[in-house]
Amino acid sequence: MNDELMAQFAQLQRYTAALHQLIATAQEQSPRRSAGADATGAVRVELGPDGLPSSFRVDGRWGRMLKPEEFGAAVVRACQAATGERLAQWSESLRSSGWQREAARLRGGPDTQPATPMARVPAAFRRPLPDVTPRPIGQITEDVLAAFDDTARFTPPVTAAGTGAAAGGKLVITLSPTGLTSCTADGRWVAEQTAARLMNALSEALAAAKADLDRHPPQALGRPGEGMDGLLAEAMALLTDPRRLA
Repeated sequence: MNDELMAQFAQLQRYTAALHQLIATAQEQSPRRSAGADATGAVRVELGPDGLPSSFRVDGRWGRMLKPEEFGAAVVRACQAATGERLAQWSESLRSSGWQREAARLRGGPDTQPATPMARVPAAFRRPLPDVTPRPIGQITEDVLAAFDDTARFTPPVTAAGTGAAAGGKLVITLSPTGLTSCTADGRWVAEQTAARLMNALSEALAAAKADLDRHPPQALGRPGEGMDGLLAEAMALLTDPRRLA
């Protein structure tokens, strides 16, 4: 292996380790809880650390605030408000921790990272990643740099969804791995419910949706190894076997 390839390998190791640490730090800074309500205040939801609903609260006067047929949409809007609050908290936490300054520094390229021992794979990489055959080092490095200019390219959509129902299907909740995506409720059934019964039904449907989601792990669309995990997997393949660079 010539000196130029070894230098490129060292750059890639430092830069990819720093990128992975930046992602891990952002995840660690995520809010432990956040809450939001629909515009009427009839429905309030609290989100847990994973960004999924953890509990619902329905105002005892909900019937004066909403039409029965609007209840499902109110649940969705409350979740959207809670998600907005979660993102605002997260952004402020990252700003206060200096994460954004580190991200800006990382945009400077591989040479901005301090030296890392080449004989050791950083602990941050010790997690399961897709099994891939890495491309040439130059292409991987270019994609790492491009990640900061085109984040969506490295965030593939997922197909996972969990659905839960209550009251014999009168209330149905659908979750993705990142949040509530829909809530439908039969208006005639809603009209006959008290706030307590609605909260119980929401809790029942939520628990069922989470259980269903757990049974269907997310699958990235597109070619195997696509997305940020695929990029990190390619880097790992080189980091753990630098002979591939030769």
